[in-house]
Amino acid sequence: MDYFPLFAELHQQPCLVVGGGAVARRKIDLLLRAGARVTVNAPELDNELAVLVERKQLIWIADTFKPDLLDAALLVIAATNDVAVNAEVARLCKTRLKLCNVVDDRNASGFIMPAIVDRSPIQIAISSGGKSPVLATRIRQQLEVSLSKQLGQLANWADEWRDDVRSHFDDSNNVRHFWRDLFASPTADKVLTNDIAGANRDMSDALANSADVAEGEAYIVGAGCGDPDLLTLRGAQLLQQADIVLYDRLVAPAILDIARRDAEKISVGKEAGAAISSQDEINALLVKKVGAGLRVCRLKGGDPFIFGRGSEEIQALAKAGLRWQVVPGITAASGASSYAGIPLTHRGLARSVVFVTARDRHDQPPPNWKALAAGEQTIVLYMGVAKAAEIVAGLTNAGKAADTPIAIVQNGTTRAQRTVRGELGQLAELIAQQAITAPAVIIVGEVTQLADELNWFTGNTQTEARWSDVAFNADNNQ
Repeated sequence: MDYFPLFAELHQQPCLVVGGGAVARRKIDLLLRAGARVTVNAPELDNELAVLVERKQLIWIADTFKPDLLDAALLVIAATNDVAVNAEVARLCKTRLKLCNVVDDRNASGFIMPAIVDRSPIQIAISSGGKSPVLATRIRQQLEVSLSKQLGQLANWADEWRDDVRSHFDDSNNVRHFWRDLFASPTADKVLTNDIAGANRDMSDALANSADVAEGEAYIVGAGCGDPDLLTLRGAQLLQQADIVLYDRLVAPAILDIARRDAEKISVGKEAGAAISSQDEINALLVKKVGAGLRVCRLKGGDPFIFGRGSEEIQALAKAGLRWQVVPGITAASGASSYAGIPLTHRGLARSVVFVTARDRHDQPPPNWKALAAGEQTIVLYMGVAKAAEIVAGLTNAGKAADTPIAIVQNGTTRAQRTVRGELGQLAELIAQQAITAPAVIIVGEVTQLADELNWFTGNTQTEARWSDVAFNADNNQ
């Protein structure tokens, strides 16, 4: 975060603007709209500012810059056409611990004026940190079009009901859930279309019919297979509603940033051979939190129902009589293969695809290698890096040719994605030579040869990546 965003209460607060031209006028207009008491220090004023002075909406100090004026100002804006004067204003503000904005000079500024979407009391400020004001303005224009002009009216209406809602519930989480549900309901639409009477009736009915004890719910959400942008819209919506987020080791920080700032975030990630939280512990924690009336988002890498163990968590919730819903995610097989330019089926090469985990419970028999080796099918192996030798032996002993084309996609769909191709018999050697580690998927089949023609994603060719780059591309929840 380059700048700390805040909304300053400037009503009747003294502010100083140095400069009296068109640039200064634009800043003065914003300060006056915020209710500030503005003093302008400039030898001359443009016509519009002169009118404001005549109306006693501004105080004008008709002179060159007077440093003593800084002492009484809460905020200062330097908006002259003289770079030296602006620099001097900024320098003196720093020595006197005053926040100063220098127009068109972010390096000298102590604060930056954002682009603003004004739906008072709802306000949205957009800043590029001074690096691209035009981009910030473009974002503001997009928001202006997409947000109702009556959004402020909705906020004011909600404020009128605030005390009634707060007195109806004993728990702050229940208050938050009530408002979230209401803003997503037709009641909010009635306010936005000026049907205030109808909205008031709805609100009265909603309070009369709402229970003081909220019912918790679990959102079992597939976080996708690597690129944070691949999280589904529904997944993002539920993540924003959650009171608590339980997340796997490979869930990207950018995904967690979507959650509410005040939501509790608990890592329940597991690594192969070194469990941080057992599945039973995760199930128990999920049941405990949902049973307490909380909305819990269980973020799982990939898809919850493809080697994600989401079904086991739902069984625990169902046994406890609790509510849940499932949001699918893009699994590692489809995500990594797509970003590597490898179709999992292709006419004439593969008429089916099978997903198989190379690692399972220790008391389970190995995969049915004979069934996997047969037919025109693509094999995608999850969690197979440490089992490469067993995979080669199992498939070749079952009749799969040692020269069958393969691909290993590491950190799929992220900037650190790397694809290594070769033949089945070389699998263990390739993994060792290329220092491939999890998360990675192994794709076996003729379709891997299409990567040269269909590859489109360049990613980042560096073999070492930061944690935030690696993100999450495998459904490694076993």
